[in-house]
Amino acid sequence: MGSCDCMREFCCCLVRVVRWIPVVFVSSVIVWASYAYLFELCFFHLYVEKDAKVRAGLYGIVFIILMLLFVASYARTIFMPVGFPPRKFYFTREWQDEIKASRDESTTQMIINRFVHLQGIPVRNRNYDGGYRYCVKCSCVKPDRAHHCSVCGQCVLKFDHHCPWVNTCVNFYNYKFFILFLGYGFTLCIFGMATNLETVINFFEYTPHKTISSIQLGILFLLSAVFSISLAALFFYHLYLTARNRTTFESFRSPMLENGREDKHFFNLGVRRNYREIFGESPWQWFLPTWTSLGEGCIYPERGQREACPVSWEGNGITFHERSAFGERYSLLRTVDEDDDLLGDDSDVEVFSATELV
Repeated sequence: MGSCDCMREFCCCLVRVVRWIPVVFVSSVIVWASYAYLFELCFFHLYVEKDAKVRAGLYGIVFIILMLLFVASYARTIFMPVGFPPRKFYFTREWQDEIKASRDESTTQMIINRFVHLQGIPVRNRNYDGGYRYCVKCSCVKPDRAHHCSVCGQCVLKFDHHCPWVNTCVNFYNYKFFILFLGYGFTLCIFGMATNLETVINFFEYTPHKTISSIQLGILFLLSAVFSISLAALFFYHLYLTARNRTTFESFRSPMLENGREDKHFFNLGVRRNYREIFGESPWQWFLPTWTSLGEGCIYPERGQREACPVSWEGNGITFHERSAFGERYSLLRTVDEDDDLLGDDSDVEVFSATELV
């Protein structure tokens, strides 16, 4: 029995080590690409050979800024603690024993329903049968948008997916950093390709003793092209998901509500508010790898909740600058009914009609 436990522990440790291989690979590519670009391209090729000191300095500064933002976003995506449900969502030993003793699913749901109400747990998402979502492995009620990750072995808040390239779950706490990681990686690849294009075109014009340098820059260009395609696909896809306030998981399985109805737009607050939920209130902080996301990971605004918006007079009507989840703006226009003459010239009766402006 002891040997089995040791073997199991050894296998678990081995799996944990293997999961870091993609991260080590990406980190190695980052180090090598930085060397190839800054030393082989900017210093030796532009600064020394072509005497293009200004261009070399400009390329180097822009590359370093983009690389620092990229590495910071990547590191925060990896090392940001995964969001797990708060303690009140977990069943105590007494509740677990009561659930295990239940004879059928309806009895289990009655127990969970009592637990949810006693604990004051705010949940709107349901199972397909209308019951509360709970995790047998974690012994907890799942918060809205939370799901169990089989790799992490835990329920994760606002679970998007488990990414092997960062060796962690993309979730509520690191989603902004993940998008920035994709965005800065894509920008870095495009910038590297554009500034390295000249050396690739003139690849065969190098003298023999420059062959190793030219080969490195050629490989750098090819890697930038390959990574830019994959990063662009992921980056723009997640921008699309953010605009609709969905996760990757929810794009395949829409949230289920109390009435047994699926609603893929349930958390959609409109493009502007959706982006603020992820990137924060201050636009100038959107592009920095700092924590600015709104909320605490368990409760999310719903589509029916509107923002308080100002009212303004425009011409002969009133415009209510209110946007719903789909961004509609409604304008009340001042019109005069054809039968107003029957009321006399001194009548103050006006008819307002609503028009939708998208």
